[in-house]
Amino acid sequence: MLKLARRSNDDRGAIISSTAMQRKLNEAIIEKDFWVCWLLEILFHHCKYSKYLAFKGGTSLSKGYGVIERFSEDIDLILDWRLLGYGVDEPWVERSHCAQERFNDEMNDKTNEFLREVLMPDLKEITENQGIDTFEYYIDEMDQQTIRFVYPQLYVDNSLVQEIRLEIGSLAAWTPNTERSITPFVAESYPGNFELASTQIRTVEAKRTFWEKATILHSEAQRSGRKMPPRYSRHYYDVYMLYHSSIKHEAFADYDLLEKVASFKQKFYRMNRARYEDANQKGLKLLPPKENIPALIEDYESMKSMIFGEVVSFGEILDGLAEMLLEMHSRS
Repeated sequence: MLKLARRSNDDRGAIISSTAMQRKLNEAIIEKDFWVCWLLEILFHHCKYSKYLAFKGGTSLSKGYGVIERFSEDIDLILDWRLLGYGVDEPWVERSHCAQERFNDEMNDKTNEFLREVLMPDLKEITENQGIDTFEYYIDEMDQQTIRFVYPQLYVDNSLVQEIRLEIGSLAAWTPNTERSITPFVAESYPGNFELASTQIRTVEAKRTFWEKATILHSEAQRSGRKMPPRYSRHYYDVYMLYHSSIKHEAFADYDLLEKVASFKQKFYRMNRARYEDANQKGLKLLPPKENIPALIEDYESMKSMIFGEVVSFGEILDGLAEMLLEMHSRS
């Protein structure tokens, strides 16, 4: 993987183009997928702080578990708060709401400083040492906990953000986790071109991500009369796909984990309207308010080009989520 990044543009472009033709995907998607996997290899096997990181989110579901079939453009990472000087249980100390908000703000400020002053310079140095000529790392102006990586681009697609967003937060739980094999599309298509086609990445277990995503939908179910954030239809798609995978059985065997996820959000991301206290086997809600469905359908239509597997309708997704709730309630 590292060698392909150092090869000439013509060599790298030929493999990308052939892979795109074989998979019937845009070259820009194949190219970005390669750099996403390359960056994960750098973070978890060449960075000084790799043991303090864990991979999570939608990209972990597609690349690490293969349970969703949409191209995920970002890398979501958890930064171990112990690296910032906190004890393993210190964030869990009982505090008033105001004191907890001050603590959260302090931890976020420390995270911002670490990303800006420590991690980003380390990534720049590693990338230079890898012989990558044209690249840039910078902090997102709108989100201080996002490092943006501008990779060497051979292909252009206006529907694709041709930078990789490294979204890194410390107010997150990374247990349970496991090692997962991550392989770029180019290595799946042409394994003979790679000495090491895959990289092993510490990844949050999919059953936790299942409940993380489900509690996002639970929060959105309470959003009546409020505009939903953009790109949120992906969470509905992801939960639908997880429900129709083997991960469902792992998640349904661990409703305690659902309640732990909800308790974490209640403490560190408290929103009265989210009603995380009801996010359990009997009280979980997944379906959006009816008035928000047209906007979600429009949002989903705009992301269909990022789905490389079977494209189900948004109506099918909602039917699947309703079925999931019935199954959960029948087991209670």
